Amino acid sequence: MYWARTVCFLLFLAALQVFPTQIGARQRGPSTPEERARAVQTAKSLQADPLAPTLQGDREWLVKWLIEIPDISVKMCTTFLGDLGDSKSGYPGAIIATMLASEAAFVIEHPEKAKDVEAIYLAGVDGAIHAYEAIQKKEMSYRLAHLDDLIQKRDQGKLKDYVHATAKKCK
Repeated sequence: MYWARTVCFLLFLAALQVFPTQIGARQRGPSTPEERARAVQTAKSLQADPLAPTLQGDREWLVKWLIEIPDISVKMCTTFLGDLGDSKSGYPGAIIATMLASEAAFVIEHPEKAKDVEAIYLAGVDGAIHAYEAIQKKEMSYRLAHLDDLIQKRDQGKLKDYVHATAKKCK
């Protein structure tokens, strides 16, 4: 049942990429301080334990909230993450949701960098790496060579260069 939610979530995220203007047309007012605080906390919680069942509602809320609000904008580019494996496990959806939440948290915490797309992508990739590491603590058999390589790049201080080079492939 969890994998069905994940597949639906991934399809929903894909729809955001295909129909961003139609979805964004029903805008509401700007985000509130309480909502921004919740988004930042959700990002931190997802980085620590992206599979926590208690976070499913927050994850769904965050995606819906990002669609509705006009004042915080993030771009989703999963190209940075490579192949995340079988979606039935729920891991890819959890990693992608953490990436999106981490980008939003970065924009909230660093409003002066809200137009710095590469800095936002870097925050998202870093959040996704944290999610991957948290999943591995629970499921040691979940190994992805590309994400392992990203961990190595991060640890060597080369993640920013990778994001810079890869960002060109994102729309």
